[in-house]
Amino acid sequence: MPVFRVEFAPDGPAAATAPGEIATLVMDDPGRKVNVIDTAALADLEAALTLLEGRAGLRGVLVRSGKPRSFIAGADVDAIAALRDREEARAIVRRAQQAFSRLAALPVPTVAIIDGPCLGGGTELALACDSRVAADEPETRIGLPEVLLGILPGFGGTTRLPRLVGLSAALDLILTGRLLDARRAERVGLVVRAVPRAWLLEHARRRLAELAGAGPGPARRARFRPRSLAATLLDGTAAGRSLILSRAQALTKARTGGHYPAPVAALGVLRHGLDRPVEVSLGLEAEWVSDLVVGPVCKNLVRIFQLAERTKKEPAAPPLAGGRLVLVGAGVMGAGIAELASREGLEVRLRDLDAAALARALRAVRARVAERASRARGGGRTVRRSDGDAQLARIFPTLDLAGLGRADFAIEAVVESLEVKRRVFAELEVRMRPEAILATNTSSLSVDELAAGLQHPQRFLGFHFFNPVHRMPLVEVVRGTKTSEAALARAVALARRLGKTPVVVRDAPGFVVNRVLMPYLREALHLLEDGFGIRDVDAAMRAFGMPMGPLEVADEVGLDVAAKVAEILSRAFPERMTAAPQLQRLIEAGRLGRKSGVGFYRHRGSARSPDPLALRLLGRARERKATSPEALAERLTLAMVNEAARCLEDGVVADAGMLDLALVYGAGFPPFRGGPLRHADSVGLARIESRLNALRAEKGERFRPAAIITRLAAEGGTFTGAATD
Repeated sequence: MPVFRVEFAPDGPAAATAPGEIATLVMDDPGRKVNVIDTAALADLEAALTLLEGRAGLRGVLVRSGKPRSFIAGADVDAIAALRDREEARAIVRRAQQAFSRLAALPVPTVAIIDGPCLGGGTELALACDSRVAADEPETRIGLPEVLLGILPGFGGTTRLPRLVGLSAALDLILTGRLLDARRAERVGLVVRAVPRAWLLEHARRRLAELAGAGPGPARRARFRPRSLAATLLDGTAAGRSLILSRAQALTKARTGGHYPAPVAALGVLRHGLDRPVEVSLGLEAEWVSDLVVGPVCKNLVRIFQLAERTKKEPAAPPLAGGRLVLVGAGVMGAGIAELASREGLEVRLRDLDAAALARALRAVRARVAERASRARGGGRTVRRSDGDAQLARIFPTLDLAGLGRADFAIEAVVESLEVKRRVFAELEVRMRPEAILATNTSSLSVDELAAGLQHPQRFLGFHFFNPVHRMPLVEVVRGTKTSEAALARAVALARRLGKTPVVVRDAPGFVVNRVLMPYLREALHLLEDGFGIRDVDAAMRAFGMPMGPLEVADEVGLDVAAKVAEILSRAFPERMTAAPQLQRLIEAGRLGRKSGVGFYRHRGSARSPDPLALRLLGRARERKATSPEALAERLTLAMVNEAARCLEDGVVADAGMLDLALVYGAGFPPFRGGPLRHADSVGLARIESRLNALRAEKGERFRPAAIITRLAAEGGTFTGAATD
């Protein structure tokens, strides 16, 4: 069965006065759960268009999906990952553009019926139609997320969208990759009607009839018309559009640090093609996107996307049965987990011994619900107040342990103390059903040690969130030596239900993310000891692509928390991870980071500035000027790479891909670099080993190369298959 098929039917009552028929172009890939644009789909689309172009008596064409509640998910990501030759990429892009242009040139009106996700190539196919109607349902999301994969919309999206909705609105979608719901898409002019699913076909046929009377080709195609004087001056004039592009260029550079070429390329296409014929702009699209798709940034971003998709399927886990969660501990993490779980429809019994803590947690949840509603409105989604009220109603604060027998899952988020946590689980185990799962949100304590004394340790595991819970996509699912396969599967299912990316790790000191981060943070302290300034150390890693520098991270996490993790890891790996007396001096002075207002930095609201007093407490009188930020970044990244290699060597995580994903999603390692092991491969493992040995000779045994690095360097191998520079 072809991916695209054409169905013909008489045009209902209209056929009585104007005989003809309506064709429906249906996309329904028989080999996939969702529709994607690939070469097979393009071949079938070309055949379908040939049929439509030769059909006499047509009155219009409807374009829809044969998949329920799903339009088109975009282009085939696996095919994008496999492309290595620029000319091959360009040929595929031009073929898609030509097919979509044939759809746009049909001599009869065309209307796309969008129901469900309409992404990337799906949106570009819809843009090739004269008009679009969309289902006003929660599943409908419309947009061009290509920039998130390191490319630009190259099947006509960069060309057609600004001509339809105006340059300002188009840039907001193309440069961010954000998606619109049906109502917001209607407001910006991307669709002409947003209606309930049951009315879609009726409105699509009505729209065809409206377009039939609008005249030929260009006259019936929807186009941008400014709705205000400001829009006329900006989007409606060449000078205004030039100003918009210049501002967007500056904002893009500031936001990406110059590390992501796709937004810059999209701006280039718009700057040189927007005021020229469509075919010229499409040619520019093809040239720019062909360069991007074979480049390293695209390959790394696509790999991270594929790894994240893999966690949705592996390890295999049934959908979560039941929806009741016990959460012990109403601190910052507890409040964050409660907000997340209640948002995803779970009933949460939030327990704490302190009524004031419960009140603070509920206030934090309400603030997050309000913030999320505001962001949703600004981000292209329509929100209802009743949704927030229903979410809050799913949280039940309590001071006692009543009602635990109905819960399916319990998560502990109390202070990082082995004894306290053991007492919590002893109380939970005797009150919960035998099949209920017990999980700890510990960031550093041993899951096996916490399970000691439990009657049923097979149902116990780690479930480590990262702060802030609502932003960080990773959950480390920590498997103890006695954790059962059933418990692991249910924990993975819960992580997926919560919209998180689960990475399964073995119980080991620091698990994966904290274990790799601690040598990095410790090396930052060594740099301070060597005389470098706080600002220079953090700036070096920001320039490398990290969202924050290591000392900024320490302040955000809390210096007391960082010191606790450092102490645990220094006991586990004394040969290379030493305790940090500098942190202890700051802690004793009451400097805990953002939560106390001062740490390495002095915090004022969201602003921070390096605090000279911190350096004096560390015994420093003056700063050493960093003449080579790259050298500072190299020391810090090599510390991460070396420990990441040891984690892989020790079998803490399944493979290099899962380790890279964990560090990108849990520690903010630059996605465009693909993770620490991918980055090491790109630099070349022989060079990595050489630089580690040089630093070892200068700085000591903490830089001794991991055995796996030495072995792979000798063999000419890699961790991930990445090409070296």
